[in-house]
Amino acid sequence: MTKIEFLKEDEDKLVFILKDASPALANSIRRAMKSLVPVLAIDYVDFYVNSSYFYDEMIAHRLAMLPIKTELRRFNMQKDCICDGVGCPSCQVSFRLNIEGPRIVYSGDFVSDEPDVHFVYKDIPVLELFKGQQLMIEAVARLGIGKEHSKFQPVSACFYKIIPKIEIDDRCNLCGECISVCPRNVFVLKDRIVVNPLDCSLCMECVKCCEQEALRVSESNDFLFVVESTGAMPAKKVLIQAIEILKSKAENFNKTLAEINV
Repeated sequence: MTKIEFLKEDEDKLVFILKDASPALANSIRRAMKSLVPVLAIDYVDFYVNSSYFYDEMIAHRLAMLPIKTELRRFNMQKDCICDGVGCPSCQVSFRLNIEGPRIVYSGDFVSDEPDVHFVYKDIPVLELFKGQQLMIEAVARLGIGKEHSKFQPVSACFYKIIPKIEIDDRCNLCGECISVCPRNVFVLKDRIVVNPLDCSLCMECVKCCEQEALRVSESNDFLFVVESTGAMPAKKVLIQAIEILKSKAENFNKTLAEINV
């Protein structure tokens, strides 16, 4: 049975082992975390005054890439909202700014319509205003998914690798050659050779150097995942949302199959 074992868990980073799973399932979970879990991001910006040296488009692009604290229960996707995508407090939130130079404009200078919905990091520089320059804008954020645009990705890093199965039989004479050639320090010689498969990169140098042919390295059905959140939502919540989305898609697929077979 497929299960998950957590090795490291904090707000912004998650390391876990997906056990007894197929490569297709592992990749589906990775892709779902990157492209199917919705988060808030700036979608468009109204410029009332911009006398800085930056074009409107450059400022809008910078704002779009700033992660926003997202509570999915609070907002609807615009296509599913009662406003039919026109825009309302249930599907979008505004960030306002009216500031004059000389000074650097930071992400923390923006005032949100909802105090609980704000840019994750307050100290990200957006641009510098010089004496006599002014910036007055309204930036509107909505929910979206990474498949639509990278600004809606809830993770900054999300990858996995196969955890190999390393076997050493009785022919091993403890020569230590595998220890010396391994670039990842997978092997340690104590009373016997101790193996740490999580660090293995499947380079097979240990197998090539073993004259006794006592060492075998093969692929297993376990995968080591590393997930780093942008801060928009906790890394573990991103994983849970991704699994729930995949489950919903699988149920809909089974329902469609059943209808076809009727």
